[in-house]
Amino acid sequence: MSFFQKKNKKKGEASSADNIREERKYLIWHNNDFFLREAYKTARTNVMFSIADVEGCRVIAVTSSLQSEGKSITAANLAMTFADMGSRTLIIDCDLRKPKMSRLLDVGPSYGLTDVLIGKTDINDAIVRIREKKPLWLVSSGKIPPNPSELLSSESMRTLLEGCKKSFDYIVLDTPPVDVVSDAMVLAPVADGYLFVVRAGKSDRRAVMHSIYQLEYANAKILGVIFNGTGQGGGYGYKRVGYGRYGRYGRYGGRYGGRYGGSYAGYGGYGGYGYGRYGYGRYGYGRGYGYGGYGNAAYGYGTNNQQPYAETPPPPPEQPKQGDQ
Repeated sequence: MSFFQKKNKKKGEASSADNIREERKYLIWHNNDFFLREAYKTARTNVMFSIADVEGCRVIAVTSSLQSEGKSITAANLAMTFADMGSRTLIIDCDLRKPKMSRLLDVGPSYGLTDVLIGKTDINDAIVRIREKKPLWLVSSGKIPPNPSELLSSESMRTLLEGCKKSFDYIVLDTPPVDVVSDAMVLAPVADGYLFVVRAGKSDRRAVMHSIYQLEYANAKILGVIFNGTGQGGGYGYKRVGYGRYGRYGRYGGRYGGRYGGSYAGYGGYGGYGYGRYGYGRYGYGRGYGYGGYGNAAYGYGTNNQQPYAETPPPPPEQPKQGDQ
């Protein structure tokens, strides 16, 4: 590794640490902002009503379409609101490619989910209590594996969750972005519902709609949308958070505005969403969502009275032709 590569790596690590410290300010156990706390309490209440028919422990997955939209801090804050009302709550960091939860909650090194799934340790050794006198625990991701999707869809994962259900009232799963890898979707059979995080001024509308379509095809129950960052003055600013019933995002905006608005521009090849060898998409993820309108696709907050499409999922985006780049 050259001098400049080492320098850039250290600079990137410092930037990531700064981002974590900034986000940590918006954890409701560290922040006394009335509106922030009440917004998450409202989201908690709506989630409870959405899964009122589920008996025993409820498993809630939190995801988004792309990176840096606030899914991890949303998962942490939601879990904290459950713990505040006395419910025994467990957070499991299921993002086995770019884990964040242990750093966000300032939890030291320990065994994690991957260690349990491969049989290296027992689940009791991987569970860490976040704060005394609060019924909130965390299972961090553990070491980054070469096969995250296979581990999350394994029988070992299903057995682990069934065992945890006996000890907890709520289990919150922090999952990777849907529009990047399939990890979040493989958890659909074991999750009672998904919360989808959208960040104002950050989320790409087309990526959001494509992610919703993928979740629906996996038969995932979408509980609602967490809309964060509204009214922020810059920076991370998770000061305004809203919850809305999933309103089908304008019925996919006229069927994706002519099939993904121009073939999604081929995902942009090897872009910058990678994380070492095992980044999202292994070699990184290149954005490039093409052009074309998505009809009247707006972030929907109406009730969802329509049935999911009973059709095959959309084909992978076509690679751009030489003249289109």
